Amino acid sequence: MPVRNPRGLSRMKQARRGVRIGTGLAAVAASAGVLASGAPIAAAAIPQALLTEGSSGAAVAKIQRALHLKRTGRFTAGTRHAVLAFQHSHHLIVDGIVGPQTEDALFGIKPPSVAPAAGSVGGYSIPASIVECESGGNYAAVNPESGAGGAYQILPSTWAAYGGQGLPENASPAEQNAIAARIYAADGPSAWSC
Repeated sequence: MPVRNPRGLSRMKQARRGVRIGTGLAAVAASAGVLASGAPIAAAAIPQALLTEGSSGAAVAKIQRALHLKRTGRFTAGTRHAVLAFQHSHHLIVDGIVGPQTEDALFGIKPPSVAPAAGSVGGYSIPASIVECESGGNYAAVNPESGAGGAYQILPSTWAAYGGQGLPENASPAEQNAIAARIYAADGPSAWSC
């Protein structure tokens, strides 16, 4: 649903003021219940919007600067190629989209260190009851139905998204603990079915 233009601003003036038009960011935000349907939205109102080919503005210029590219402020195929190369070299999800993980890596932002969760025992980074239910504490466990592995029964796609290399069940207990702590920090106990 297009965004209404309450002040009669031209599209150029709206773009300079940071208002998103059409089915882009504003429509997504409105459909998610972030804003009343049809209300204009400033780009800064939604944290860490995804930047993809076709995006433009100061955020794109900032990314281009970090990638040592000419700062045009337009996310072109050349910018996408540089993002893909950066993601590959930093072991991120290689999709050509600048989201929170890619942006953090570009600007050297480290995720906060996570202390073991309350109620964890036995050296696990999440509550021991979840680990016992998921794998019985076996760091080499594999679920043949889902492909989830390790003590925390992490799916390979989730493992890779949180920076894991290879398969979770083949990783050291320390690496499994670290990645499980990041997942727990992001999603809490709801990331597990136990």
